[in-house]
Amino acid sequence: MNNQLIVYANNFNYEYVVYFAPFTAPELCTVNITDLGTNDIQCDFVYSVITPNNQSALPYFVYNCIDILYRNVIGRIEFVNNGTVCAYEHINSVVPGNYSTQDNFVIIIDTNGTGVYAFADDFITYYDFGTLAINVWSNTLPISPRAIDLTTNYGVLAGYCQTTPLQAFECAIVIHVNGSSSSPSYTSSFSIGGSLNFSWADPRSTHFIATARAYSTVNLMAVTISALSNRVLIGIRALNVVLLYVVKDPTSSNIIYPVSTRQNGLNRMGFGRSVAWLDNQGKKSVMLANQYNYADNSWISSAIHIYDIESDGFTDQTQPILIYPNSQQMIGPLMNPSFIRLVSNPILGHIAIFDMSGDPSIILSAPPGFYPATDRPSYFSTSVPCIPGTYRSYASIELCSPCQNGTMSNLGGINCNVCSDPDMFCPYGAVEALLPSALETIEQEQDYPESPETTVFDDLLMQNMFSCNTNSLHCVVVSPITWVLLVISFGSFVLVAMGISTIICPGVHPTRDKAKAIFKKMDLIGEGELWIGGLVSVAVVVLVMFAYYFSNAYYYQYPIENVVSESSFACDTSMRNAKFTTSIQMSKPQQAKDIQPIFDLLNAQSFTLIIDLINTAFICSDPILVQRIISYAFINLSISSCTMQYNNSIVSLSVVLPSHNMNMQVTLPGLKTVGAVRLGLTGPAATYENGRYTLLTLNTSSIFIPTSLSSVLATSTDYTLQLSQIVNQTDPLNVDGSAKYSATWFPTFTVRADELFTEQTRYSFFQRTQTNLSITIAENVYYVKNQQQPIARQSEVIFHNLLFTIVVLELFGLFFLVCKLLVVPLVRILHARFHRYHTRNQINTKKNDDANPESTAIPLD
Repeated sequence: MNNQLIVYANNFNYEYVVYFAPFTAPELCTVNITDLGTNDIQCDFVYSVITPNNQSALPYFVYNCIDILYRNVIGRIEFVNNGTVCAYEHINSVVPGNYSTQDNFVIIIDTNGTGVYAFADDFITYYDFGTLAINVWSNTLPISPRAIDLTTNYGVLAGYCQTTPLQAFECAIVIHVNGSSSSPSYTSSFSIGGSLNFSWADPRSTHFIATARAYSTVNLMAVTISALSNRVLIGIRALNVVLLYVVKDPTSSNIIYPVSTRQNGLNRMGFGRSVAWLDNQGKKSVMLANQYNYADNSWISSAIHIYDIESDGFTDQTQPILIYPNSQQMIGPLMNPSFIRLVSNPILGHIAIFDMSGDPSIILSAPPGFYPATDRPSYFSTSVPCIPGTYRSYASIELCSPCQNGTMSNLGGINCNVCSDPDMFCPYGAVEALLPSALETIEQEQDYPESPETTVFDDLLMQNMFSCNTNSLHCVVVSPITWVLLVISFGSFVLVAMGISTIICPGVHPTRDKAKAIFKKMDLIGEGELWIGGLVSVAVVVLVMFAYYFSNAYYYQYPIENVVSESSFACDTSMRNAKFTTSIQMSKPQQAKDIQPIFDLLNAQSFTLIIDLINTAFICSDPILVQRIISYAFINLSISSCTMQYNNSIVSLSVVLPSHNMNMQVTLPGLKTVGAVRLGLTGPAATYENGRYTLLTLNTSSIFIPTSLSSVLATSTDYTLQLSQIVNQTDPLNVDGSAKYSATWFPTFTVRADELFTEQTRYSFFQRTQTNLSITIAENVYYVKNQQQPIARQSEVIFHNLLFTIVVLELFGLFFLVCKLLVVPLVRILHARFHRYHTRNQINTKKNDDANPESTAIPLD
């Protein structure tokens, strides 16, 4: 193949098949192999057809064949420009001399395009296109030819060398050609086996053939030379190996040096059946990587490998940058999966692959921003745009490369755009720069409240009646102590006023006496004996009223789901008349009669699995497959809905699950990557018996994000979704009421986080055939039971408030009794003693004054 035509011989149909440029819309021409040439020579079997590397004149190709008389023939078919697509001139000639049919017969056009060399076991010939003369020389080269390639200064001929009468090994020689003037000569020969180091257990270590001239498809070889880099590739099918050599000085006798080798596994053969350069600079090579069983030569598989030798070298550890076929470039319907030959056009970057039936698959180099698609019903590839998240800045048959982390490509193209914000989610192969808001999860509140520290109503009542948090204005305002102190302060003011009034007006005072009478009637403590008891009784009434108010308000703080406002009646606004217990219980097929309906609602709830593929090139029209696995049988599940969000960078799949316990697999075809995955579960709410049994809405999701942005979702990941039942039982506030039940599912994901994502490189990207998400959903054998009970029911509130009232009255009564029996007598005794002491001092002072009447006179002198 070259820039003007692609040609191959189909011996089965006795025809040459020719495609003319432009190859995007090629013109087809067929030439009969048995067509008589200028010398009335009729071919019977064609060995090979070749074209010059590049052509500017009329297109032509050269062939070598065996005619119907078993003669060795070289011919040339040149197409003429007379307005007819398939107009040609056919010139052929028989190789002179009495030579038998040559099994090993290879040809190569010289670099000037003026003639063709033919190397066979018995002869070497040069066929001049200008004079149509054939020069024939006896083959004196120490090699039985299998493959050849030429440059302007030298050539490499590979084949088998007969080292002993019973053994022949793979070898090659460096040759120099002189056109028709003389037979090609060689400057050096080298044994290929010297570059190979097979272990003693490797059957290839003892490989040889008995006779160098014995033809077998097993012993085919291939040679290709890059004139610019002077790199030589030699492929040996029988040894399953390709060798890389470098030519240093074409004029010296030791001009070629082994560089490295690459083999394709033990007990196999076929690697290197064809080798070629993908570019004319000798940087990238393309190889036919067939696999045949070493023992019986049975075919196993065929593939095309592309290696970046310039960047990666060429060893057993070197990974190909592309393997064809792959999930993005599949074998077309016209192609057999068993390949037998490969050729390339290094100038244009095209390759042609031939299958065992002789049919071609021609992969044309795609322009930047495109890649060649090969799955069409055509012998030629079609250039299609790079998929989102990938790019390619040069023309090639390669796939587009994924954008590196920190860059993105929404439509595919020549380059990737840099993600502007480092906080954006831009992993390897990113389609869009996603903000953190696109990666949010949905978490349903499943935490059940804990019981307060105090769950005894007596303690709560006492704490709230006799405490005052001065650090909070609200607590000061609602504290009973604040108002009791205000009442006591008012009583103290009245008491002081009464005292002052008694001192000023010790006799009868109507207002004062009336006030005392009123206060005596209010006296609950002294039972009407003391007017001051009435003042204190007012404080007692205030305290008791606060207790009643608190108890009434606290009583209705139940259940917590019905309380919509804060508990403003207490210092602690979160105070509720509820205590909670949580227990784990075994699920049984049949529960107690009162609780069974809530389990029926749980078991009847339908689930919808939500699968969000984040930062991916997958779209809803891709053949995404969701299957349920039952005893190794796969049952397809329909995708109920598919939506795309965030500039088509997130694909959201909804799948209605047929069961709560199941194994399923989601298959994402092809090599498109997924940056992150979010799995969610939804289910509708339901009620029974007028709301006594309530099934809550289920809506939850979990996201799985790689720790490194150079990682993508692995080709096979496992997710275990454990479903736990949570049943909430709310006991009635009144003893004669009925308990209420609510329930929900609590999903938890169990994953191996270190296995969800994998590093992706240019060497592994194309090897991805599909991405599988295996999801196991199972119900837990235990369920969580949350029970809510009131701390204080109505009878308890009434009883404890009456008890509190009695206790307060008794406490204040005790206080007054203590004052009456101890404090008042003590005060009176102290007052009497003080009065006597004061009176005695006054009497003594008066006696002293009477005894010394002049003691106070002031003398004048």
